[in-house]
Amino acid sequence: MKRASSPDRSSRSMVVRSIIEEPPMSAPSPTSAAPRCPFVQGVAFDPFLPEQAGEPYSWLEAARESRPVFYWPQHDLWCVTRYDDINAIMRDPANFSNRKTINFQNMSDEFAAAFPEGRPDRVLVTLDPPEHGRLRRLAQAAFSPKLIESHRLQVRATCQALLAEFETGGQGDLVAGYADRLPVQIITQLIGAPPERASFFRQWALDRLIMLKGAPDFSASEREALIARAIEFNRWLADFVEERRDRPCDDMASALVHARTAEGDSALTIQEILGLIATIVSAGSTSTAHLIAMMFRELLTNRDQWEELIHDRSLVKNAIEETLRIRTPVHGVLRTTTREVEIRGVTIPAEADVYLYYASAQRDTDIFVDPDRFDIHRHDVARHMAFGRFVHVCLGASLARLEAEETLNAFLDRLPQLSLVEDQRSEWTPNILSPGLKALLVRW
Repeated sequence: MKRASSPDRSSRSMVVRSIIEEPPMSAPSPTSAAPRCPFVQGVAFDPFLPEQAGEPYSWLEAARESRPVFYWPQHDLWCVTRYDDINAIMRDPANFSNRKTINFQNMSDEFAAAFPEGRPDRVLVTLDPPEHGRLRRLAQAAFSPKLIESHRLQVRATCQALLAEFETGGQGDLVAGYADRLPVQIITQLIGAPPERASFFRQWALDRLIMLKGAPDFSASEREALIARAIEFNRWLADFVEERRDRPCDDMASALVHARTAEGDSALTIQEILGLIATIVSAGSTSTAHLIAMMFRELLTNRDQWEELIHDRSLVKNAIEETLRIRTPVHGVLRTTTREVEIRGVTIPAEADVYLYYASAQRDTDIFVDPDRFDIHRHDVARHMAFGRFVHVCLGASLARLEAEETLNAFLDRLPQLSLVEDQRSEWTPNILSPGLKALLVRW
């Protein structure tokens, strides 16, 4: 029996084991014997239900306590909920591949045929070492913390301009009026695309979330519309990349197009460039928007901590990290088993989709003290995995933090009296990968 790499704190975690021996022919199916979804007050786990979409935490707590690895038959997913197990899996790409981290559902051959350069799910986050290392090194140059910091004044100016528009009334929806608009405007600027493309990018980002496994099923007509918009996006992007090849500018797209190897050859294929830019647009638009919305929701719900930030800006960065922990924009990621494995006594077959539930891990009582409490003074917050871990740390983490920091400081300066509209009901976009708050009504 060969063992996968063990967790950091092996004294408190079960080791993920890879089972080499073939099971006997008479053995029952792993899914038939697997623990099923947890129940809370008689209601089964289903994050597509309105009451669970953005608030799955009671069900995840029940899972951590009684069935930390469970099978969700409706979506053929194996869910892992404990921090140490997820940490171990993320260290082990040999047994848990990234190749279906972005897994478009119900798209099949028709979708693939629309993209002669390759499907747009063949991107950085779907690669395993060593191929992943080559592509990441090339892409990382555009997202180094030093380079992102050089854009601070540009980000600040965009924050201030959007806030000036938003604050003209005495009440508004912070999601539609600000959070959804800022990240995609920043991404549009950094890529070098025309400003009017921002709404086009935002639609692509939303479509991509819908198409991923982990979103609700969609109808045939919705599928056709999604495919049509994806084709339109890919064609525009291919033309834009060719334009930057002929007429380079001082922007991220030009940097990727003109990256060279030591021998002077193009470092990236057209498929890789398209995949990288598509990922930058989608991830940089949706997850940062969700972070900003949830940051205000938590701070304004915990009013004493908002007031503290008004007078002590040294806590701003920790407030952002605490939001990332308790309300991670990305609830989890997919991995695919390369062979039969066992986690905490549960056997998972080869080629199974395994969902690493960050949203659960970041409230694991083995790791975080009083994890359901939002606390901008938290000392253990750096252990969160909202941006991934190890070789798959999110490239855009520094940019997301910068946008959140400039946003929070701008609102604290100009709208310190900001408060939530009373008695509003939170509604979420149902998606287990990245559920978004549909609206956040505030007044000032």
